[in-house]
Amino acid sequence: MKLKLVTIAILLLNGAFAQEKEQPLKNLFNEFHASVNHPLGNGFLGGGLGANRIFRPDKVFSFRTGLDFQFFHVWGNAADPSHYSSTKDVRWAYADLIIPIVMRFNIKYVFIELGGNLGVGIAGQQRATVTDFSNYQSFVVTNTKDSWSSGFSIGPMFGVGTLIPLNEKMDLLIRPDIGASVHFRQEFSNFYARLCIGIHLK
Repeated sequence: MKLKLVTIAILLLNGAFAQEKEQPLKNLFNEFHASVNHPLGNGFLGGGLGANRIFRPDKVFSFRTGLDFQFFHVWGNAADPSHYSSTKDVRWAYADLIIPIVMRFNIKYVFIELGGNLGVGIAGQQRATVTDFSNYQSFVVTNTKDSWSSGFSIGPMFGVGTLIPLNEKMDLLIRPDIGASVHFRQEFSNFYARLCIGIHLK
């Protein structure tokens, strides 16, 4: 099912840009980046790769969309204890496929972005430390590891960046941003900061 969703997203983007034939890769995606991210709170470094299409890049207002693969690693709070056990050190490591929908305001070599992200979980894992109190003579501590899917998500993002000319064909892209993702299936939210570095094709 998830593979079908990824395939459909790629086909939709390909169909939207198919009318431009001169340079197929540039006409489909004209901005590429690698990124590192970190939760705004407890967590660990994550990362990702993205390919975007910038519409009207030479205008004051432009529009960005594309495909973004992101891996997140979040450290959560302890779960609510039950009568016979308690759970702490909950950690989520998961990957999302994200479609950004972003407006970009360009001021020469600097830009400001405001928009949102639509995401779907690809794969994930939840780890935790569980203490079992059912045996009153001794406690049993277990480190659990379970598969976990973040499901569908939506969230806002805000970023600033710069395009530094490298040559006649491309610019260096540097774009820090902050964002959030609200995952409805798991009732789970992630607030994060991210740094993207890549290239913009002219």
